[in-house]
Amino acid sequence: MSTRRIAYVAVMAALYVVIGFYITPQLPNPMLRGQGVIAINMVVVVVAGMLFGPYAGALVGLIGTSLNAVVSPAGGRPYELAAIIPHTIMGITAGVLSRANSWAGAFAIIVGHVLNVVAFLILRLALLPIPVVAGGVALETLIDLVLIWLAVAVLRPVVRSAPA
Repeated sequence: MSTRRIAYVAVMAALYVVIGFYITPQLPNPMLRGQGVIAINMVVVVVAGMLFGPYAGALVGLIGTSLNAVVSPAGGRPYELAAIIPHTIMGITAGVLSRANSWAGAFAIIVGHVLNVVAFLILRLALLPIPVVAGGVALETLIDLVLIWLAVAVLRPVVRSAPA
């Protein structure tokens, strides 16, 4: 990886943490009866994978989620710890999918959500019935897809034109 790409990864991982710490906790998911949030910080991992490739996406998922697990409020730590591997895989998937189609990478968010739910179920962190969780994930996925496509549309020209 180039120095420039490493800098982008560092900025994106920091952005994941800032959004995860300050914004995500303020976005309750209405489908989850006060027991979940709309984790828009996951959008950052997918955007990183789409703009900078699978390795960068994986690093943003790994580093951002790990750091967020350390600094997040006490209630969020088990979820962030459980999400480290799912978010790393999500970043890789976004980079690979976007190579095939520049907009398809956004659908990696679905991989992240499904793997999160599986991890939460295995670790017994998901306390709501599956249909309720599915509704919450569906709502969050729709919001995430819109945010990903907007962010990539805005950032792609900026990243391409940035000096080397």
